[in-house]
This record gives sequence, structure tokens and C-alpha cells, in this order.
Amino acid sequence: MAIVSKNMETQEKIISTFEELQQAIYDLKHQLVESELLFNQACNRHIDSNFQKEWLLDRISSRYDRITLRHDVMLLVRDTISAFRDFDGYFLDVKQLIQSIESLMLSHADEEEYEIAAIIKKWHEKFAEAIYFISDFTY
Repeated sequence: MAIVSKNMETQEKIISTFEELQQAIYDLKHQLVESELLFNQACNRHIDSNFQKEWLLDRISSRYDRITLRHDVMLLVRDTISAFRDFDGYFLDVKQLIQSIESLMLSHADEEEYEIAAIIKKWHEKFAEAIYFISDFTY
């Protein structure tokens, strides 16, 4: 059985969580594209109906705004985390990394931007779990 250092195992978990974040951003980008197409179709339907389908535009626009917000916040989280990454892809000073995400979350909560703070909190918890995991040593 190979012995893997705690630091290396932590790095693997952080990298995996970072890749999960990257995938979530990628998925949201695709949802944005789909929403833009739906919005264009809704505009055409609205025009074809003699401007009677404004509710459809509002729904699609609202969905687009929610996806955009999530996407932008996740980019902010990614950029914050990337500041702690070295050229080899490893994360340096992981405790400071968690503190930076927490600070970002709290600053948005202080500004009463609770939806943004909630999105950041989700990723703060995921990265904290990756960093402060307890290895399962049961056999």
C-alpha cells in the first residue's frame, strides 16, 4: 500500500473541487447560450402575437438574469481561488484560500447581497470540506 502525504491528498481534493467549479461554470455558460436563443424566439413570438406575450419575455429574461448572476459569482470565486494556484496547478496556503472565500462571502452579506453570498457560501463549504477532510482510516 502506497503512503500518500496528507498534503498531497488535500491537494487532490482541492483540485477535484476546483474542477467541479470549472465544470459548473462551463454548464452555466451553456445555459446562458440556451437562454439567449430562447429569448430571441420569445421576442419573435411576442412580435408575431401583436405584442401580447410580454409575460414570456419576462420569464425568460428573469431566468437569464439568475443564470448570469450565478455564472458571474462563480467566476469571482474561481478568480479568488486561482490566486492561490501555482504554475504546477497546486494550491498554496490553503488556509488563506478558505479565509479569502469567507471574506468574499461576508463582504457580500454585509452589502446585503444575500443571493451572491449564498452562492459563495456553497463553494466555501465545498472547498473547506476538501481542505479539512478527515481521512477514513478504517480497515
